[in-house]
Amino acid sequence: MATFVANRWGRACLLLLVLGLAVALVPPQALLAQGQNQHVVRTGDTLFSIAARYGTTVDAIVSLNGLSSGSYIHVGQVLRIPGASGGSASGGAGCSATHVVQAGENLLAIALWYEVSMDAIVAANGIANVDQIGIGQQLCIPDGTAGVVQAPVPTPAPTGPAQATTHTVAAGENLFRIALRYGVPTGLLMAVNGITDPTTLSIGQVLVIPGADTPVTQPAPAQPARAPVAQTPAVTGVGTNAFQASYWNNLDLSGTPVLSETVSAPLNLNWGQGSPGTGVAADGFSAKFEGDFTFAADTYRFTSVVDDGMRLYIDDVLVKDAWIDQAASTYFADVALAQGTHRVRLEYYDRSRNAQISLRWEQRSRVQAPTPTPTQAPPPASTQAPTPVSQPAVTLDFAYGIQAHALEVHNSRPVLRAINDLGFTWLKQQVRWEDMEPSRGNRKWVELDDLVDRAERANVNVLFSVVAAPAWAREPGANLTVAGPPLDDQDFANYLGALASRYCNSSVKALEVWNEQNLHYEWGDLAINADDYIAMLRAASTAIRAACPTMFIISGAPTPTGNNGVIAVDDLTYMESMLAAGMANYVDGIGAHPSGYNLPPDIVWQDGCATIQVTGNTFNGACDNPHHSWSFRSTMEGYRALAVQYGAGNKKIVPTEFGWAAGGKFHPSYAYADDNSYREQADWTVQAYRMMKGWGWVGPAILWNLNFRVVADRTERAQWGIVKSDWSPLPAYDALKAEPK
Repeated sequence: MATFVANRWGRACLLLLVLGLAVALVPPQALLAQGQNQHVVRTGDTLFSIAARYGTTVDAIVSLNGLSSGSYIHVGQVLRIPGASGGSASGGAGCSATHVVQAGENLLAIALWYEVSMDAIVAANGIANVDQIGIGQQLCIPDGTAGVVQAPVPTPAPTGPAQATTHTVAAGENLFRIALRYGVPTGLLMAVNGITDPTTLSIGQVLVIPGADTPVTQPAPAQPARAPVAQTPAVTGVGTNAFQASYWNNLDLSGTPVLSETVSAPLNLNWGQGSPGTGVAADGFSAKFEGDFTFAADTYRFTSVVDDGMRLYIDDVLVKDAWIDQAASTYFADVALAQGTHRVRLEYYDRSRNAQISLRWEQRSRVQAPTPTPTQAPPPASTQAPTPVSQPAVTLDFAYGIQAHALEVHNSRPVLRAINDLGFTWLKQQVRWEDMEPSRGNRKWVELDDLVDRAERANVNVLFSVVAAPAWAREPGANLTVAGPPLDDQDFANYLGALASRYCNSSVKALEVWNEQNLHYEWGDLAINADDYIAMLRAASTAIRAACPTMFIISGAPTPTGNNGVIAVDDLTYMESMLAAGMANYVDGIGAHPSGYNLPPDIVWQDGCATIQVTGNTFNGACDNPHHSWSFRSTMEGYRALAVQYGAGNKKIVPTEFGWAAGGKFHPSYAYADDNSYREQADWTVQAYRMMKGWGWVGPAILWNLNFRVVADRTERAQWGIVKSDWSPLPAYDALKAEPK
């Protein structure tokens, strides 16, 4: 159920849909409420309606945005609005902003975006019925922390080690990971050690780690020596294959810059809490980086990490706009460029505290030559008894969790606030190895870093489910239209070891090693064999434990099914084979996907047919082919019985996906969704959580899913979502929020 994207084109379409809907998710007044004179075009908008909304004229908008006569606008386009000001949007005492309700918006989506509770907005505005807000209605968004949704189990802010110490940089480490390991802010670590560029760490370098018991002075980061700057520097032209940088002591790049310099590309500047250079304030400054660069004809992905705001222009066309106050966030823009010279301009501002900006680009269609992979088969598994891998000191206890698509800030921000709002403490995010390591050793961390950092601040535990070997790691002649395992298990182990090392002692608490490996299109159309999976799991577990002894390891969950030739192996049969091969020696939890289909959670499979005949049904699986997999309860209890039988009763069953599709099928293969109402989805989900909590042998329970109606509406994944495409809650969301945790 977790990986139904059948090919690369499907994943590309999903990404485009995610990006498109992410833009539409931002309430247009959110930008104005934060002082930005911009409007994000939504479905149904026209230039006339936008002009009327903001009290201006069509001609004024056309002129300010450089539009030609007869120009059309499109959903997601960012327009500047003449005369609009965030200052007029302050809602008076107690309001951080005023939000004007637009068509299609609801209170939950508005609350998630502003990071306040829905109850706080209701109280601040005297709303009697949360389902009845009107287009054009002005809402006071409460200020302060009183309305902010708090994490259910708040933890004190990290204070660093009790005593000052030192750390010697090892291979593969970076400042982000070192700061998290010791519980100190990255900016403080840079300041104490006089680091201006966080990418310049070297193996063997000794860093001072400030302690809570030691007074620590936070000097501004040391600045590289510069030639004296004239009192009134001239504004120079753009650079050639490098950036000409200009800095202003204001937030809008106005007036004469106080500093100009040349900066090489790719751009990677992190000043922490210090100043960019002589004459530039540490806070409240803006900058522009502009240069002419030579490109081959291709589509390029531009990636920027920014704290606070940025605008990216290619040939003077705005391609990414994030001109807002924010913690370090990652943004992407895919731009098709003709061969030749193109002007790249990045505008930036820092309001306060930490300041950083980076920009790099890469060709999207470039196929990198893979490093040669051994062609011989891996050595046979040892016939000796398996050696158990050491286990974390703490236990993997029951908790409430949910799966979501949370990569990129447009998704992570509302997802994490929704998890807090529900009172949940776990997020599961699928990580596709093929996307994160396109060639051996070339690992992509930006998206994951941003999510891990945001989850840390939201007090949400993260489970990464890692799947899908990249093409360079697959066997010769592999069917690349389906996900599959690597030829050499050590390649996968190396990636998981790097992942565990980077996020050790962070919000990432657990790694699930693969997904539904008893199903042909998750196992590369290869022969389905539990021994092959256990060999891969053994190598992965060893690497994870060596990199991070505190990381929980979850076995890949089989999909609930019967035997179906080469298509699938019965999940109970496969589970028993994994346990017999020593799986319990390598994991802390046993992954499970106990689907509910159209049966309530307390019904065992033997009673399934009678139950659906009484309640009424269109999907007849429990009668046509009686089997344990139709039943949530029978699947969970079947796995538990096998674990006890094979001496693994101390391992928790971890349902990394469970839930009920409802509201009608979006795909003919999931016709049981026609039988389940939204009320049944809500009641059965709550009942399932109560059952698992009471059993005592279940670990974190991950509901499938939160937001696939938002990011992939009308697909089969969306049938399990508990919010609508506009983020308004379905009954399951409300019921889970009300359930005592």
